[in-house]
Amino acid sequence: MSGKETRPKRRWVISATCTVHPGTPSYTNLELTWDGEQLCVRPHADGACVLRLTEAEAAELYAVLGEAL
Repeated sequence: MSGKETRPKRRWVISATCTVHPGTPSYTNLELTWDGEQLCVRPHADGACVLRLTEAEAAELYAVLGEAL
């Protein structure tokens, strides 16, 4: 295959601030990945905490974030 292979993005990292583990603001990496049928949200990108959302739950989160912003 020539050129860059195109495929949907499956991983995102957003800078955030953790209030439980003090540190520099916006230093915590919030990692989001698709794992089969669930969106995995890792607040520390090291696997210490993992939230798993179905597509319907992720859509609800999206709607709430849109309303809040």
